[in-house]
Amino acid sequence: MRASSKHKEQHPLRTVAIGRNSNRGDLMNRTFTNSVAAIAVLLSFAAAASAEDAMGGYKQAMDKMNSDMQSGMKDSDATKAWAKMMVAHHQGAIDMNEVVLKETKDPMIRKMAEKGIKEQKEEQKMLNEWIAKHDK
Repeated sequence: MRASSKHKEQHPLRTVAIGRNSNRGDLMNRTFTNSVAAIAVLLSFAAAASAEDAMGGYKQAMDKMNSDMQSGMKDSDATKAWAKMMVAHHQGAIDMNEVVLKETKDPMIRKMAEKGIKEQKEEQKMLNEWIAKHDK
């Protein structure tokens, strides 16, 4: 390879990869910029996947709740049917609160979800005791 008066001849692939007039600093800047862009894209996919997981968790909780509530409606006594549906409804709320606790760091939402779980479990216990007493 011959050297020209302005530039040393470079390997053709190197010239294509970094450009004839580029220097090492330009290459490092481009590499850094491309790396940051790639990380940003990966993080956006991770955030989308997390949101998708949460939405899937909510849907799963809702589907189970609706199915269990339908089962509760089979009781011929309206009061017993209501109590059974409320147990299922409360379980759906507990399940959805557990999903949000896995996903959020927001202190107010976490506090509400934790409180909701505690209260729904207490009411479920009362309803289940009532059902056991009256479902004979």
